[in-house]
Amino acid sequence: MGISFSLQAQEIVSLEQCYNLAEKNHPLQVKKGLLTQQTDFELGVLEKQKLPQLQLDAQVTYQSDVVSLPFDLPPNMDMSPPNQEQWKTTLTASQLVYNGGLVRLQQDIKKTELKVKKQEIAVSVNQIKTQINQVYFSVLLLNQTQEMLQNTIAQLQKKQVEVEKLIVNGVASASAGDPLQIKILELQQKRIALIANKNQLVEKLGVLIGKKISNNQFVLPEIFISATAKERPEYKLFTLQKNSIDQNDKLLQKKNYPKLVAFGTGGIGNPGLNMLDNSTQEFYVVGAKLQWNVFDWKVNKKKRQALAINKEIIDAQEAVFTWNKSLKTNTYFAEIEKNQQLVAVDEELVKLQEKAVQTAAKQLKHDLITTADYTAEVNKLLQSKINLNTHKIQLQLAKANYKTTN
Repeated sequence: MGISFSLQAQEIVSLEQCYNLAEKNHPLQVKKGLLTQQTDFELGVLEKQKLPQLQLDAQVTYQSDVVSLPFDLPPNMDMSPPNQEQWKTTLTASQLVYNGGLVRLQQDIKKTELKVKKQEIAVSVNQIKTQINQVYFSVLLLNQTQEMLQNTIAQLQKKQVEVEKLIVNGVASASAGDPLQIKILELQQKRIALIANKNQLVEKLGVLIGKKISNNQFVLPEIFISATAKERPEYKLFTLQKNSIDQNDKLLQKKNYPKLVAFGTGGIGNPGLNMLDNSTQEFYVVGAKLQWNVFDWKVNKKKRQALAINKEIIDAQEAVFTWNKSLKTNTYFAEIEKNQQLVAVDEELVKLQEKAVQTAAKQLKHDLITTADYTAEVNKLLQSKINLNTHKIQLQLAKANYKTTN
């Protein structure tokens, strides 16, 4: 199943192949790559927050007044007042020292959000399996019904040749073969309509799996129901969504942690740090800054309460999903049991009807019944075989739907 293949180059089309192709070629798969690229860019932006930040500032001002002393200086002291025209250029470097692991947690949240979005795609892609089941088994039914119609037509045509010989020999009337010809034409008409419907379904299946199917040889899968069910992708999605809420709750807690930043500023200006020196000076300042939002009017607390409600909503959605899944699986299981019983009865009916046709053929040969009577028995056998085939396929369809749903 894992070997690469082309449906156009093979004669057999299996249900599992259709599942694999539908998952591989689904248009949403392109979105996965785009989401990964987007998250990589966002993670890169967050990573940059750990690096030193540089800020260049330059300003020129004119002041209407400057600092002056409220008293006169002695004659032997002289101090010029600051210039009213002032300018300075500074370069400030800051480095985040501590913020409670906020950046790392934000990166983890982005990664979880990516998993959530990819799992949403997986859920959407998985839902297409039910459509594939319906179309695939419908094609199987039409294929096998077409084959039975063709076999019955061949059987009637063979009997028609025998009746024509009887007509030529004067043993049967000229109209004795009419019922056979009428039934042959009716079955040919049904076969034409059936082939047209089948071609439409094959084309639809090609759209679902993203690959054109040129051959129409489909295999009836033998599906076994096991006690252990495969975990549905929806459950993984619910888990990831709740993990994302937990991480956002931690993020809100960490936002109230103190934040420590080291910084240094160097520059040149007139005046510099010494306001009493009117010359152009170089200067620098180094230090650390602590920020702590001590009181936020319980805004953070209310946000966390809203997140807790979101988590309860997801729990409710999961419970509803489980409830609906249980309803569907019970329905499919009942369908399985019903078709198993119908198949058993159909097999007995086909055996009895085959004997009836053999008896009718002998009676027709000895002119004990008419061709219309023989045609009626053949038609009953055909219908019995169609019923048996239909119930067999419906049985496997119910099993496939059960496995897809459970």
